[in-house]
Amino acid sequence: QGLEESEELAGHHFTVEMETGTCKTYVYLRTIFELHRRYGLRKFVIAVPSVAIREGVLASIRSMAGHFRAHFATPLDCAVYDSKRLGRVRNFATASGLQVLVMNIQSFQKDAAADDDTSANVINRSHDRMAGRKPIEFIQAMRPVVVIDEPQNFESAGARAAIDRLAPLCTLRYSATPRDPYNLVHRLGPVDAFRYGLVKQIE
Repeated sequence: QGLEESEELAGHHFTVEMETGTCKTYVYLRTIFELHRRYGLRKFVIAVPSVAIREGVLASIRSMAGHFRAHFATPLDCAVYDSKRLGRVRNFATASGLQVLVMNIQSFQKDAAADDDTSANVINRSHDRMAGRKPIEFIQAMRPVVVIDEPQNFESAGARAAIDRLAPLCTLRYSATPRDPYNLVHRLGPVDAFRYGLVKQIE
């Protein structure tokens, strides 16, 4: 694609730039299945910036379930992080199949203070029902691949730190307008999207 080769890695972050309307959600869901099939990776977190995008992702997973069943033998177990249902986090960590946890950045962005965790998000607090551990520790232990939907909304220092606290194996960043294209591995810009017939021309 004529992308400039990086002289060194900018961390374990990889950017896929895709024009709006070219099935970004399908591509990263397909990527999850392919990474599992080819390399045995089983734990994935999809981080989204808003409830609206989260609901769109869940609708896509439901509507594409039959398609992915036809192409991949492994079923996808998807759950939404809910601070009132922390058992989902434990299941994410302990289940043996292909696991996807969809999370709003707001649910895990607020970290605990060094001497008091009562002001932190539930995921960053210790819980008796989690054997005295923090729910986030179950996620960290899995070293998940973190898929970031609309990463331009995650560029604040707090958001970047929150993603790092998930202890990702790597992050895959899918965006039409990335502010910082870390280790750009694919670009589908507006001209190519039109040339391939993926979007309509603007007149």
